[in-house]
Amino acid sequence: MGHNVRVIDRPAPSPRPRRVRALLARTVDDAQLARPVTALVSLAVLCVMILVGSLLPVPYVIERPGPAIDVLGEYQDEQILVIEGADTYETEGALMMTTVSVDGGPGYRVTPVEVVTAWFSPTRQVLPREAVFPEGQTREETALTNVAAMSTSQQGAVAVALGELGIAHEDVVMIAGVEEGGAAEGTLEGGDVLLAVDGESAQDVEGYQQLIRAVPDGEDIPMTVLRDGEELDLEVPTREVDGRSMMGVVLARGFSFPLDVEIAVGDIGGPSAGMMFSLSVYDQLTPGALTGGHRIAGTGTLAEDGTVGPIGGIRQKMAGAEDSDAEFFLAPSQNCEEVVGHVPEELDVVAVSTFDEALAATETIAETGDTEGLTTCEDVTS
Repeated sequence: MGHNVRVIDRPAPSPRPRRVRALLARTVDDAQLARPVTALVSLAVLCVMILVGSLLPVPYVIERPGPAIDVLGEYQDEQILVIEGADTYETEGALMMTTVSVDGGPGYRVTPVEVVTAWFSPTRQVLPREAVFPEGQTREETALTNVAAMSTSQQGAVAVALGELGIAHEDVVMIAGVEEGGAAEGTLEGGDVLLAVDGESAQDVEGYQQLIRAVPDGEDIPMTVLRDGEELDLEVPTREVDGRSMMGVVLARGFSFPLDVEIAVGDIGGPSAGMMFSLSVYDQLTPGALTGGHRIAGTGTLAEDGTVGPIGGIRQKMAGAEDSDAEFFLAPSQNCEEVVGHVPEELDVVAVSTFDEALAATETIAETGDTEGLTTCEDVTS
C-alpha cells in the first residue's frame, strides 16, 4: 500500500536578517568603542572648564597676616623713627606696629582656588571687595588714600605723644599725599605745608579747598608751601577729570611741631598704626625703656584726644605679631568681639580704649612682665 505523502516546498532563507544582525553587531561594537572615547573627551572638557574657572577673577579680597615691624628699629634698611631738635634716649625691647596684606585689591584679582584655600585657613579672611574698597576705585586712588591715611596718622600720633609730654604744637594744612601719575606729581610732595593759594591764606582744609576751587578750571594753581623749612612758590598743574580740574592730591589737617619727627615705613599705608607710633615717640623722648625690654605689638587708630579706634584685620594682625615673636598685644577695645576666642597661644592681649590706657598697660608690662590686673578682651565682652 502506498503512502500519500504531502511534500511542502520551503523557500531558502533570506539574507536580509543576517545583514540586519551584522549591522546591529557592528553598531554595538562601535558604541562600545565610542563610550571610552566620549568619556575621555568629556573629562578633558570638564578639566578645561575647571581650570579656566579656577583662574577667573572673583569679586573678593583675602586678608592675611602681614609683618609686625618694630617702630623703634629699622625697616627696609632705614631707621623708622628719627627725632631731631630734642633730647632722645636709648631704649630696648620692641614696640611693633602690625599689618595686614590684602590680596585682590584694585588692579589685582584673586581666583576661586585662592578663595577656597583661604576659607579653610585659620589666619586668613575672605571679604567681598566692596567691603574693603569703594566700587570703581583705581589702584592709584587706593595707593593715594593709604598714603594720606598713613601721613595723617603719623601727624596725629606725634601730636598725642607731645601733648602727653606738655610740648605745644600748632595746626596747619598739609599735602597728605600726591597721586602717582597725577597732575601735581613732581611739583607738590607729601608733607608740604600749605601757606597760601593765589596769595591768600586760610585757617583749615575747607578754607583752602574753597580757594583752590576759585581758580578757573584749566589753569595752574599758584601755591606757596613750606618744605624742609623753606618757602616755595609753585605753579601746580591740573588735569581735567570728569569735567573738573584736579591736582591729584589730598589735603589734610596737620601739625607744626617744635621738633622734627620723621617716621618712614616704606610703602605701608593706612591709619591703624597711630597708637604704636605715639608710644614709640613717647619712648624715645623719655628716659629708660618704656617696654622694660619686652616685645609689645599692637594696633589701633589714634584720635587727637587720645581715643584708640577700631581697625580691620585684628585676627591677622595678632597672627603676624605671634609670628614675629611678640609677647604682648595691645588691642582696641572696640575690636574685642573679634579677638575673643582667636588669641594665638603665645600672645597675651590687653584691651585699651585710650592712649593713656595703652601707656599705662605698657608701663605695667615693663614693671611686672605680665598682664595681671590689666583689662582683657574677655573683661570687655563679658
